[in-house]
This record gives sequence, C-alpha cells and structure tokens, in this order.
Amino acid sequence: MHKFYQNFADKYNYLVYIGGNHVFYVDNNQKAIFETSFDFPLILNETYLKDKPLGFTNWHWHEEMQFELILEGPVVMTLLGKDHTLHPGDGIFINANVEHMTRPVTPNVGHYLCLNILPSVLTLFRGSVIEQKYYLPYAKSPQLQVVPMHRSVEDDQPLLKEIDELFHTLREAAFGYELDAYEHLLHLWKLLILRTKPAFDPAEQSGRHEAREILSYLHAHYSERLTLDELASKVHISKSECCRMFRTAYGCSIFTYLSDYRLQKSIALLSDTQLSVLEISDLCGFNSTSYFIKTFREKVGQTPLQYRRSRQNAT
Repeated sequence: MHKFYQNFADKYNYLVYIGGNHVFYVDNNQKAIFETSFDFPLILNETYLKDKPLGFTNWHWHEEMQFELILEGPVVMTLLGKDHTLHPGDGIFINANVEHMTRPVTPNVGHYLCLNILPSVLTLFRGSVIEQKYYLPYAKSPQLQVVPMHRSVEDDQPLLKEIDELFHTLREAAFGYELDAYEHLLHLWKLLILRTKPAFDPAEQSGRHEAREILSYLHAHYSERLTLDELASKVHISKSECCRMFRTAYGCSIFTYLSDYRLQKSIALLSDTQLSVLEISDLCGFNSTSYFIKTFREKVGQTPLQYRRSRQNAT
C-alpha cells in the first residue's frame, strides 16, 4: 500500500481499499468515503470479489447513490435484510445511506461495475424545481431505497439499457462525455421515479437508525468482550428486539457480523504490521489465539501466518 494512504489509515483508523484507479476509505461506522471529484462527482469502479481478502465485500454505506451492473456471477447482495441474487446482465440501484454487502454464490466468481453518484448531481441547486418536484419527494421513498433490475424482466430492460449506455459513455470518455453521461443519468432517475411513489415510513427509518447504532457500537468496541445484554442496553431495547432489528437490517446475526469485522481488522494488521498472531488475536477481540486461527482458516482458506507470507511474497 502506498505510504500516503497507509499514513491516512493509521491517523484516522480507517480501512483503505484500492479499486480500479480509485482509493476509498471505510471508517469505524462502515461509512465508505470516496475521493469524489467536486467538478464531476461520478466515480465508476470495477470490482472483483476474488480480490477481497474474505472473498466478499463486507457491510458498508455511503452518502453516494449507486448503480451496479453485474459482469460475472451470480452474486448475492444483501440490503435492508433481504437477499437479491443477481446474474450477469442484471443491475441494482442502491440509494444513499443504505447499508449493503455483496458475496459470490460460487467462491471467487463475482465481477461488477459500480457507479457512485452524489445526490446533489440530480438537484441542480438548493430550492430548484428539480430538487423540490423530482428529487426530495422520492429520495426517502421505501420503494426507491433498493431497486434490483433483472435482464429477464421486460420492465427492467429500459433501465438496464440506460445503465449500460451510461457506463459505456464514462469508460470511453470521448469529447463531451460529461454532457452525455448527465443526460443518461437524468433519464435513469426519471425511469426510477416513474415506477415508484413518494412515501415515507417513519417506523422503518427508526429501526434502521437503531440497527446502525448497534453497528457503530460494535465497530467502536470490537476489541472488547461484548455481550448481548450490553448491546441491548446501549440502544435501550430488549435483547430479542436488538437481535431482530439487526438481522432485519443486515441479514445476519450480531455475532456473525462481529466475527467477520474482527477478521477484517486482523487482515489489515497481518498485512501492514509485524505484530504476532497472538497480539493480533488479542487486539481484535478473539477469545483465544486457537479460535482466531480456526476462524481465520475457515473464512480465508489460510492460516494467519500463511496469509501474511502470501502478502509479503506478492509485494
């Protein structure tokens, strides 16, 4: 990893990822922060799941909206407690601030393009008729938080065609491509809002907020011994409701997520420090070194030391 990015990660305790030509950071609340250009805030990135240390893209969220197009799969995307299986040629729209993860159906098989877009691109300026009439009434609509698109569904084909043309325009980057890309993007948004309605569900938003509170607490205290009693007390709900809301939001149990997050932190330490396996196990909150090694091998396919050697040999 480039020294500048490693220094950034050390200073802010962020995980740093490099995808295609772009660098982005994931903070302790699993918020992904992209190096978005102010003058043209669209980032097109290419992802291969086989390049991820755990073989999947872990839970994260971002302020940008996102369109994805699957090139190789199938892959399973989990959003708002629901699994969406997407095949090559399928796509998905993910609204801003929606937590999501992606995993392959077959290990090491998963390849997709994703476009991150700041919502402000769609609003022209604060108070504009575009913002007031065509963005704000729809931005929080439950029907527009996640929109999967399947090539086999006739109604989805115009959306997928527009996404494909938008991505092609951005990758070719011919003269005037920014204008063409903006035209495709506005048409995409129009197609999306035509198939939904402005609506807002306060109860659903409240549940997501409390689930994110649990997530934030896990990230801040993953190195400690955590109990369900402690987590439930922090968000002032019962243990059963705590578990239900987390599973609804993230599609897995609290402690399954915590184990994967601890592994994610251990991978960063194995790659970028000379700490011993014992020290890393303790820093990442595992009950014992033997349990850490067993869990690491099951998820990554190598022992921690084997993984460290493979990373050293690759540099």
